[in-house]
Amino acid sequence: MGLHFDTSQVNRLAVDLSEAPKRLQFRARKTMKRSALEIKRRMAKDFSGHRQAGGVPFSLEFQQLDAAGFAYEIGELDSAGRQWGLAAILAYGTSNNAPVVDHTAGLWREAPVMAMHLGDDAEDSVFGGAE
Repeated sequence: MGLHFDTSQVNRLAVDLSEAPKRLQFRARKTMKRSALEIKRRMAKDFSGHRQAGGVPFSLEFQQLDAAGFAYEIGELDSAGRQWGLAAILAYGTSNNAPVVDHTAGLWREAPVMAMHLGDDAEDSVFGGAE
């Protein structure tokens, strides 16, 4: 007489965990896009607080840089039109004036929120969660 172990639950867990990377990638893609949009909004708010910003807050954009959807470029991009370059002057200054807007403040305010959401995404991907 041999011993028999019921491994059906372990087998189901192994199959479920093998799907976790795909689930995490799907969830993280949404989180990164939402965070990029929030950073853009915060940057626009920071620039709109300066009297010489003009239309800079309205010319800020974000675009996805990679096929996976994890890298974004945020700021004054090629389609900013007449406002192009003004954000750089306000953010970095010139030889005649110092920077007047902290263009990284939105990123630093969003980073802990983004990390929390990515952690939740990872947990939900491994342990199951709201789809």
